[in-house]
Formats: sequence, C-alpha cells, structure tokens
Amino acid sequence: MRRLLLMAGVFFSTSIFANDHNNSFAGMDLAEGNSLQLNLCELLPDKSMADYEKVFSAYVKWSKQNDVEVYAMRAMPMFGGPDATAPIQYQFVDMLAAPYSVSGEAWDKWLGTKEGQRLNRLWQETAKCRVTVNPVFVRFADQEALKGDTRVMTINWCTRHEGVSTAQLIAKHDAVLASRPDNSTVAAWSVMGAGLGSRNAPGDFAHLLSFRNAADLMAYQNSLANEEGWRIRQDYETSYASCTGENVYQLQVLNRP
Repeated sequence: MRRLLLMAGVFFSTSIFANDHNNSFAGMDLAEGNSLQLNLCELLPDKSMADYEKVFSAYVKWSKQNDVEVYAMRAMPMFGGPDATAPIQYQFVDMLAAPYSVSGEAWDKWLGTKEGQRLNRLWQETAKCRVTVNPVFVRFADQEALKGDTRVMTINWCTRHEGVSTAQLIAKHDAVLASRPDNSTVAAWSVMGAGLGSRNAPGDFAHLLSFRNAADLMAYQNSLANEEGWRIRQDYETSYASCTGENVYQLQVLNRP
C-alpha cells in the first residue's frame, strides 16, 4: 500500500504542444483544463481485484448507456514511498478524465438514479475509496506514443519557493517545454492542481510525466544522470520550487470514449 499524495495548487497556463497538432483527446479539449477524478482505493478484507473489476466493468457499461463515458485508467504502484503527512492508505488509483460538463452530469446520474445508486452501493461494498476531483492541464502530449493500453507514469509534488510568483512559474514551465529535445522519451506532461476533496497536500502542485514503457522511463532517467538533465532539474528546484521526488505507477487504460 501507498499513502495518499494529494494536491493543493496554483493556477497554470493551459498552453499545449501536441506533435500531431490535434488538441482534442477522448472528448476533451486539451487547450483547457479538464476534470481528473482520482479514486484512491483499498480493497475490503474479503474482496479481490477480480471482484472490484466486475464492479468497475459494470460502471463502464452504465456510463456508456447514460452517455457519460470518461477516459479511465488504473494506476498500480511500481516504485514509491509513503508520505507521513498524508495518512490515507491505498492499493491502487483509478483515474477518470473528462470535461467538467461530463463529470458533473455523471455524478448527478450516479447519485440520482436507481441504477447509479445500486452500483455505488456495490462499489462501496467492494473497496474503501477516497475520491478527489482535480483540475489537470496538459502541457505536452504525444498522442501517437499514447495509443497503447499500458504506460508508466511518474508523479512529483512540488512547492513554490517564497517570492516566486505564479507568472514566473508559468514562464519557467513554458521555457522547459520550448527546450524539449527531439529525442525525449516523455510521452506526456501534465500539471495537476488542487481540487474537490483535496487536503493535507505534500506540495502546491504535481507534475505528471507519462512514458510508453519502463525502458523509456529509464532512458529519461539516464538523460538526467548522464546527459546534463540534472542541471535543468537543479535550476528548477534551486530557483523555483522544491519537489518531493517521483513515485512511479504502471497504468492500464480501462476505457476510451
């Protein structure tokens, strides 16, 4: 199990660089902030992942029938450590991304219909989950590299240094994006801010980096260790924000609208 890493944040630029020049993905406008729901779950003692997957599959079917599909992934911890400031335990994280309009309609139908309430009861009888709904801003996305149903993601929580303004932080993020090397193995970079249900955060905001696989993740680590990438990170953490370091998750795509 891992301890909860939540977010409190600042506002971020919504600029995006997509190498196919397509700002639409799974029904979301990537030039805007979208809803990213995190279900941080721990199975109940008498339940298995097979039990949970049956409930989740029923939810996906329900979402299609009610026209509230979301882009869904499951994150299983690979490398990481607990955060002593956040005492929420979890075994896995379901990540549900959608426009805010879809998220709102889905919650109304989930809580306000008999079938939604029935599925909600089954869900709560299978796992104990902490739910947050957070704004996520995509800074870069290589949609070709993200076509597969599995990937690896890192989450790194950061806190602005005293005296650093939001505008200065945005400008630094823009500069990092503009200097991205052509051979980078980072498939996507998003910034996640504070949202509904978030508290006891270990930082102001989180960087989410996605990679096609572990080999690409390690190639990125090699660039940090042996190809001067550490200088960029050191400059960022010295002048702009201090960061906790990455936890790493294996992602499985569960539904594509």
